Parts: sequence; C-alpha cells; structure tokens
Amino acid sequence: MWRSLFFRPHKNSGRRPPAISVAEEEQMESRQYLGEISALCYLHLPPPSPSLPYLLAGTGSQLLFYDLVSSTMIASFQVFDGIRVHGICCLPSQDTSGTFRVAVFGERRLKLFLFNIQLPHHDDQTLVRLVSFQSLPNFGHWILDVCFIKDCVNEGSQFLAIGCTDNSVYFWDTLTSRVSYQVSSPDRCLLYTMRMWGDKIDSIHVASGTIFNEIIVWKVVCGCYTPCLDNPSKDSEVHVCSRQYKAVPVCKLSGHEGSIFRITWSLDGSKLVSVSDDRSARIWEVLNAKNDTNNAAELTISPSGGPVLFGHSARVWDCCMSDSLIITVGEDCTCRVWGLDGTQLRIIKEHIGRGVWRCLYDPVSSLLVTAGFDSALKVHLLHSSLPMGLTICNGAGEYESKQIFTIQIPNSNRTGLMDSRSEYVRCMHFASENALFVATNNGILYLAKISDTGDVTWTQLFRASEDIPIVCISVFPGGTSCVDNWIALGDGKGRLTVVRVVGLPAPEVNPFLTWSAEAERQLLGTFWCESLGPTYIFTTNPRGKLKLWRIESFSEYLVAEFTSCFPIRIICLDASFQEEVLVCGDLRGNLVLFPLLRDTLLSTPVSSVAQISPLNYFKGAHGISSVTSVSIHGSSSSNIELHSTGGDGCICYLEYDKFEQKMEFIGMKQVKELSLVKSFFPNDNPDYAIGFASADFIIWNLSTETKVAEIPCGGWRRPHTYFLGDIPEMKNCFAYVKDEVIYMHKHWVVTSDKIYPQNLHLQFHGREMHSLCFIVDHKNNCQLGFIATGCEDGTVRLTRYSSGFDNWSASKLLGEHVGGSAVRSLCSVQKVHTLTDCMMNTAGATSKQGSHLDDQEDQFLLISVGAKRVITAWTRKSISTPESEMLFQWLSSDLPNRRSGTNLNGLKKKETTGNLDDVSIDIVPSESTEICCNDGNENDWRYLAVTAFLVKIFGSRTSVCFIVVACSDATVTLRALVLPHRLWFDIALLIPSASPVLSLQHVIIPELPSCKDKSQTKSVFTVISGSTDGSIAFWDVTETVQTFMQKVSNLKKEDCRNFQKRPQTGRGSQGGRQWRSLDNPDQKPAATSPKPSETTEDSMQDQTSLNMIQPLHVFKNVHQSGVNCLHVSDVTDFESCFSCNVISGGDDQALHSFRLNVMGSDDRPTSDIQFIHQVKSSNYQIIFSHPDKTASAHSSAVKGVWTDGNWVFSTGLDQRLRCWRVSTDGKLSEHGHLIVSVPEPEALDVRKCGRTRYQIAVAGRGMQMVEFLLAPADS
Repeated sequence: MWRSLFFRPHKNSGRRPPAISVAEEEQMESRQYLGEISALCYLHLPPPSPSLPYLLAGTGSQLLFYDLVSSTMIASFQVFDGIRVHGICCLPSQDTSGTFRVAVFGERRLKLFLFNIQLPHHDDQTLVRLVSFQSLPNFGHWILDVCFIKDCVNEGSQFLAIGCTDNSVYFWDTLTSRVSYQVSSPDRCLLYTMRMWGDKIDSIHVASGTIFNEIIVWKVVCGCYTPCLDNPSKDSEVHVCSRQYKAVPVCKLSGHEGSIFRITWSLDGSKLVSVSDDRSARIWEVLNAKNDTNNAAELTISPSGGPVLFGHSARVWDCCMSDSLIITVGEDCTCRVWGLDGTQLRIIKEHIGRGVWRCLYDPVSSLLVTAGFDSALKVHLLHSSLPMGLTICNGAGEYESKQIFTIQIPNSNRTGLMDSRSEYVRCMHFASENALFVATNNGILYLAKISDTGDVTWTQLFRASEDIPIVCISVFPGGTSCVDNWIALGDGKGRLTVVRVVGLPAPEVNPFLTWSAEAERQLLGTFWCESLGPTYIFTTNPRGKLKLWRIESFSEYLVAEFTSCFPIRIICLDASFQEEVLVCGDLRGNLVLFPLLRDTLLSTPVSSVAQISPLNYFKGAHGISSVTSVSIHGSSSSNIELHSTGGDGCICYLEYDKFEQKMEFIGMKQVKELSLVKSFFPNDNPDYAIGFASADFIIWNLSTETKVAEIPCGGWRRPHTYFLGDIPEMKNCFAYVKDEVIYMHKHWVVTSDKIYPQNLHLQFHGREMHSLCFIVDHKNNCQLGFIATGCEDGTVRLTRYSSGFDNWSASKLLGEHVGGSAVRSLCSVQKVHTLTDCMMNTAGATSKQGSHLDDQEDQFLLISVGAKRVITAWTRKSISTPESEMLFQWLSSDLPNRRSGTNLNGLKKKETTGNLDDVSIDIVPSESTEICCNDGNENDWRYLAVTAFLVKIFGSRTSVCFIVVACSDATVTLRALVLPHRLWFDIALLIPSASPVLSLQHVIIPELPSCKDKSQTKSVFTVISGSTDGSIAFWDVTETVQTFMQKVSNLKKEDCRNFQKRPQTGRGSQGGRQWRSLDNPDQKPAATSPKPSETTEDSMQDQTSLNMIQPLHVFKNVHQSGVNCLHVSDVTDFESCFSCNVISGGDDQALHSFRLNVMGSDDRPTSDIQFIHQVKSSNYQIIFSHPDKTASAHSSAVKGVWTDGNWVFSTGLDQRLRCWRVSTDGKLSEHGHLIVSVPEPEALDVRKCGRTRYQIAVAGRGMQMVEFLLAPADS
C-alpha cells in the first residue's frame, strides 16, 4: 500500500531531498529540479563573515543555497511537494551564530525554517542545516508577499505579515503559532502583486497592484476592537487579541495600461517602482510615513508623478530599487539598469527563452543576480560596468579600472576638413596593452605608446619611399605581447615590406625587406602562421590565389602558389606543419584545404615554383557570408578537426578524413548575441567569441554564456583591433577609428579576487520541452547518465546527470533546428541489426530467405523531428572521450520538398463502441484512397512523433537508419537515411491514417524460424502508432525494409555525393541543399545505364516508387481521445514465441496495456495465453493477449509512459509520477506515486540501472530526475 510521508528536514547538511516510501519495500527519491528560478534572497552574515552575502534561490519545490565567494552551490532542500516556491523572506540573527529565520511561500502554503550556517575552518566546507520551525495552515488565497515585523507594544513579540491576493494582510504570531490580526483593505479586489514596507505592525504600508491596472497604497493603523471574520483556512481556528488594527487608504496610483506584475519600495518608503504588462516601469512618489496622518484622504496620482521607463520590448516581470539605481527584468530576456531620473545606464542580455523572472541587487557588495526560465543564475558586479561617473581628463577617462583614451596621429588635420592630402589611419594592430601599431594612407607605420594617464608617445618605425597607402598589416606573434615583433605591410603598389621591431619601451627597428608580391592594387592580404614561424609568410590577391614566401638571410623567394577552386578573395587561413595541411576561408563562406608538405617548406630555392591544387573544399560553410577566421584543432591518426567563424554569427566545426580526403560538416554553434563572429579565444581551446552585434564590439564567454565586454564603435567596417589577456574578463583592450580619432578602451586589472559575470546555476532550455530520451552507454556506470531533450525553441541539448549532490553537472547545446522550429519528438538509436548475405542475393523471395540480427555492434544516433517537417540526425563522435563525457555531432538534416505535403481524405470512420476487448480492423479499399497536396498550408505541418532503427548489410560499411515520422497532416511516412553517405529517401507511406498520429514505437522480432525451413530465420519489423482518435495501429514494414536494403547493397559508393553540406541556420546562411525521393518524376535519366549488378543513386530514384503499406491490425477506441504516449518493452524470447509488453496513455486519463506475442504461422499458442485477437500472415502470426485498462490512472491527461514488462511508470498533467506493478496476468496495480516539481509534464523516459534501480526523467517546464529503488527480493 502507498504510504505518504510529510517533509522532514534533514538533521545533517540537507543535501539530499527526502525519500518517499513505496509499498514498504521500494523507495522513490526525487532529485534536483532543473527549471525556472522563481525566488531570490540574500543572506548577510554579521562580521567577521565573508564580504559577500550568501544566496538562497527557489526553483520548483526546492531551495538552493549558494556561496557567492566560491560561486558554488552548497546544499539543496525540498520544502514543498509539487508547489513552486514563489518567494523567500529572511530575518538575520542578532548574534554571530549564523542562524536565520526563513519564510518560504508558494501558492497558499507558507513554512518557517531555522537556517543555520556554520562557516568553514581552514579547508573545511561550509555546513548548513535547514530545520522546519512552523508550517502554517493553507490560506484561502494565494500569498503574494511576506515580511518579518515586530509588535508596536511588545517588541519582544515576533510577527509575520502575510499579504494575500484578496488585498488583506494576516499577522502570524511566531511565538504562539496563530493568526493574531487580520487587516483588509477597503478596496476589496483581486491582485496580481503586493509589496509591504515597514518594521512594526502600525507602520506597515502596503502597495497592491490590482487587476484594474492601478496601485492601491494603504497602511495599517491602530483601531478599535472588532472581531476577525475571515479565516485563512476553513479548518483552522483564528485567535484574535483584544487590540485591533484597521486599514487606512493612502493614495491610488494610476497610469499603467496593463497588468502590474511587481512592485518594490525604496528603503525609506517614499517611492515605489512598478513594472507592468505594458512593457514599462514607473517611479511613483508616495506620501512619507512620517508626514501623513491616520485619516489621510485618498489621492490619485497621474502618470506625470514620476519618470516612465520605456525600453523593454515585452512584458516586464520584476524590479528592484536602491538609493541610486533601478533594475528591471522582463520577457525580452534583458535586464536593464536605470538611474533614478529614468536614464537607461546598461542593458544585460544573457538569458534565453521566455524571459528573466527575478532580479536582486545588493547595494553593499554591488552584486546583481538575475534568474530566468532557463534555470541560469547570473551574477554581475554592477558598478564596474556602468558608464555613470566616467570623467575624461587629458583625453583619458577612467572608472573602476576601465579607461578610455582618445588619440590622433601626429600629422592629422585636427581643425580643418579632410582633403586628398590629409593623413588618416588605414589599419591598426595592438603590440601590447599599452602599445599600438598604426599604419596610414601615406605609407607610414607608427608605434603609439599610451601611458596610464593618457599621454601618447609616437614613434615612426617605417616610411615608404613614396606616399602609397598601406592596405594590410599582419604582426607575428599576433596574440600576445612580445619584445620581438615581425610586421608585414602590404601597400597599394603590390609591394610587401617586412619590418622587425625589437623592444617596445625603446623600439629598435632592424633593416627591413621590401619586394613586389603582386601587381598594383592586387595585394589585399598578408598572413603569418604561428606554426610556421616568421620564416614563412602568405600573400593573397582578389582572385583566390595564395602565395607562400620564405624569408631567409634578409632575402625572399617564392616557395609555392596555391590556387583556390573559387575565384574569390581569401581573407583568413591557418597552417599546420605537423599535419601538413593549409586551410583557407574566403569572402563568400567557402573553405578550401591544400596540402602543405614538409618537403615543399624545407626545400632549397629552385627556379620553378610549386603549383599546388586543393585537396578538398567545402562550399558555403557560412552560406554566402564571409569566413572571418579559421583554425586547425586537435587531430587523430585519421581525422583533422577544423573550426571557423563567419559573418553569419556562427562557429562551424568540420572534420577532414586524411585517408578518404573528404571534408565533412560535424556541427555548428550560433552565437545569438553576435551578428558577426570575428574570431575565438584562445585558439587551442576556444572559450570566448569575439565579434560584433550591429554597431557594438562584443566579447562573449561561450562557457558561461555571459557578456564579457560591450563597446559601441560604429561597426566592424571601421579600422579596429583588439587585444586580450589571459583572463579576458579582467584584461581586454579594443581600439577603433572614428572621425580621424583613435578611441582606445582599456580594462586591465592585474590581480582580482573575483571574475564577473558569473553563472551559478546550469543554463538549460529557456522554454517548454516536448520530448526527452536517455542516451544509454552500457560501458558507463549507473552513477552517470546522459539525457537528450528537445525544446519549443528548436534546440536540442545533451545534459549529464550524476547521482551525487549536484545532480545536473553539465548541459551541452547540440544544435538548433532550422529557423528555431520547435522540436516535438526525439528518439535514440543504438543497436545495429545486421542482415545476412543470403537475404540480399535473391530479390522478392522473402518467404524463403533467412535473416540474422546481430546487435553486437553499437552505434549512437539521435533523431529529432519537429515543426516545418524538419528531421535532424546526430551521431556520437568516434574519438575516445572520458567516461564523464559524451560528445555528439551533427550528422544530417532533411527538409521536405515544397510539393511533398500530403493528406488522406475521403476515409470513412467505422464506429465501434468497445475498448481493447472490442477490436476491429480498418478496411479501406485501395481504390478509394486519395493523396492530395495541401501546399497552401505546408508551413503549418509539423512532425509530431518519430521512431527509428538501424539496419546493416553483413560485411558492408553501409548502414541505413529507417525513420518513421508522423505528421500533423495525418500521414505516417517511412524514410531512410543511408550512412555514411548522408542520403535521404522516402520509402513508403503507411495508410490509411484518418487522424493525426501522436505517438510511435517499433518492435523488431529477431530470429523468427521460417515456416518452410526451420533452419532459416527471418526478422519482423513492426511499427505501432497511436492516433488522436484513440486508435492503436500495427504495421508490418519487413518486406519494404528488406527490398530497400537489397538496393542499397548494390549502391556504388563513388556515385554517392553529400548533397547537403551543412544545416540551415535561418540567419541568411542557408548552405547548399537538395532533396532525394524514391518517387521523383522530374528526375532525368542517366546518360549511361549502370551495370545490372550495380545501382547508382540516380537509378534508385528512377526504379523505385513510393510504397503504400496497409496496417496489419487497428484497435479502435482504445482511448476515448488522443493516444499521447506509447512504449514497448524489450522483446523476450520464450520457448514458444517472442513477447513484449505494450503500454499506452491518453487524454482520457487512462492506461491501457497488453502483451504482443509473435510466433511462427504453424505454431499454436499455449493454453496460458488468453488472447483477444490473432493476426496471421504467411510467415508468422501475432497474438494480442493479457489486456488491462486502468480508467482513472491520473486525474488529468497522461503524457508519458514507460515499461520493461515488470514495472510501469507514468506521468500526466496532474504533476504526479506513478509507479505500477505488472502481474503475471498483465494487470496493473499502483505501487506508489510522487509529486514532481515539473509543471505541465510533457514527456517521460526511464533508464534501468542494474537489477534494483531505475532512473526516471520527467520533462515539461523544466526537468527532474526521480530514482526508484527496489527491494533486493523484488529484483
């Protein structure tokens, strides 16, 4: 029987949430919730405590405790069951014991805790303890605000003021544990928000945001005795003291044009800040508590009563206020900092998804914490980045170690207008944080040394023989400050000059070397490569030709010429001496790979110049946007990994196969804050992206997803340069030119105790998740698991779960669907089913063929589908990784043809009255089936469900991933992805589908004996679907799979071409794409016919038509409405048949289960099988047995189910996770349930760890893991 236990605080550190006992033997333990952060609170310890406060954050039903000094989470606590934490209020202790009284509330619940912090000694860890102090009864209305106050008469009494949505305040006496007073506003109306100010009962001021877009300000004063009529709960007795209080209106504030979501008071109670649905924040002046009277008349203040803060592009959710600043956060994922006069000082945009829910500012430490839907907690040191207080003196401005210098070249025209003889800056490059190389249009190279006070010392290093503009500059080494710098200058005459500068404080210029590298106006770029040293230098012209020069003993000679296959200017490159390759990026997004042999580099000067052609190329790696940087990264014995950045705001990852000499696209990251990614830092392990967004220069931290620096500069087309230290947050410089003036921004802190901004909590999806699945690696232990999730915003993430204290340890973004189209379903594919050669040799004789399934070879694939009918496949990287990591890369994506939208019309529904026991088969004549296009609504179609399996031909490297997808236009399609060629094919249409299919599963029966030859075996591939009309259908796709595999076995490898190079981004860089279909009437015939034993890709298009597969059997009205979820257990091989369990859940709140048995067509079912229906074919028979129905399994729609044949786990919109035991006769009996913290659960998946443990993941608005532990006897 189920036994529910109330929350009991842990006596130790409180790091593990409580366990729920199930049937006395089993246990269900809820783990940390990963979702929106809904409450924040600082904990300040008295001296000599740490200078920074501690932080309490509420997420789901849990409290998270953080140490801001170490930026780590110390403990987590479960405080409610299924109720989200809406607010936290704390009362610090008066002594140094480190004990706080903490009030936590959510919905109608409020609990009081004693929170004790024991500071560490030496190397010890901080210990915390949360002890339940009082649990208040349920209130009749939702709680909006709570604060600790004192009694106006007896200061020894401690009260808790509780504001509710009915515009009333209850005063809870913490000593007597009862409600002593209740005060209700004369304006009785429903509220969206309330905020109280004051430290005693008779000084409480209340600001209430009503549903009428107004703020009612009222206060509590002493009054005559009147008994309390309204109770906070019907089952609790309210004790009223003889002294009573009453509400007196102060003023009414009107001006907002939308619902008021949050209100905050100033420290002295003289001002209010409110945020609203109208995308604005308003500052209000209210009557001072010291000046107003008890009988003050109500006053209406117009919008002109204070500044109106406009800037947010969506609803504003929260605000906070200090003596000098106002902070607002909103649905547009921005945090904005304002002055009290309404001036916007700063914009912070680092969250993703539905918005930033909460903000909290500490004026003592100047720390700002923001929390959002994406589960992230961002910490900023606010005063170090505000432009206020910045003063400029002698051309230099400084504020909190940030400096701005304004300098001009010596010969610039400072007063008059520019003319053709004026000198101006053409290009710049940092030599160090205090030195800058500047090249001008007059052929002069300067070294500018800037002191900390802004004084500039100019040194002329080089001057051309004639006034020819310098068009390009390159410095070696370019990334770090060095006393020995090699500078290459290209001028308008096509000449290249190399200058060596030794020592920056007192620069010494060695004799320079000048030669003609290109024709006049043809030298557009010069590049050094760190791996080659200063001995070799590259030059490029506008037509895609690259020259390699060798400098030796102050003489130069041409080593080789590289000609790109694209006649487009090369603007970036990188070379590897060890790997003997050179990779280049051009102005139109193409990447070209050249061989760079050691013999060529080390050869002596010869009369002939080596002409080198490309090894391979990748067209449109960044669409039509320019490639801004490219680098060669880690390599293995067979592969080289390449990284590139571009003008499309993306970082692309490619892989080059040395043996096959093929370049493949393996992944991409969109840096949404940057419209152009200039480069990344450092090159060997990029953690930072450097680029531009509109007219701003931005440094972005890729690890913490935070903005390091943002400098308005006018855009990337101006001459600019940057310089980064070892810690870019503390050491960064940027210079740009505007109106003949060089502006240099310098932030250079040598030592710092803390780096900001910080990310305290794992950043996750910012919107609802529709699907998840475990990525099971049998080599890993059960302490570690990986979960793939698909989100409404089109992103797919891989999150690592560990059974320790901090459960969610890492989350990696795999990629994004085209244009951010929502991901509706995910499935993982690991087992590879191998077919024997005898099946492939004879065409069409499937009844006589044998088959063998060998799943010894494991391969990881992840398939995601969603809106706009997008299918994306991911594969696990083949490189060896630590056990704690699992790396996936993009494999291929497919988008439908514009004419491929189909729908089935004209199908008549056969009405039946029964459930699983009343079965029928849909019989629809093939002549009456119509397939019609609906191109007008093609953008509305989306894939709703997917299932996939891998099949491989024995002895061949070619494998096929068969993917079954269900579309919202009521079609179910069998598709194929041929690997490793990445070819997509449409194979068959599963008809008829009178209603859209919501869920899909597949069953593969291995080694089923043939009916005519028992020595041979065959496999059966079956697809199961659940529709919106409550029906469950079964489809046999065996013959279609075998026929397609036979054609694939004859596919010529050299004729297969990668028709899709990269995924689309939806940002103007689409890349090349084509579609392949087996039913393509427009395909032109091949010029020469292939041999009968060989099949080309084009011939497969011509010879094969789209099959129409009728269902084997359809169960009608299994559910009264949609079948939201299906799951099939692993197939078990009994002596007489193969068997598996099928479980389904629907909108009707019911669970249905039955057993599917497959045996030979001549076999007879045993007497213990109580079958409800039998389907026979020429090769096998399917028997459906052991039906069971649980009518009210949940109190709302069932959204996720899973079974292994022994246990069933289900979840629904009632926010319950239920556990069911499967008896030998197939009956389900509830074994227990648990309330999860995930609002609106949408999906569930389970991983079995060993014999006694299950890990259950539930996803919806967030994700939570639950562990189910079996008693040893049940295992």
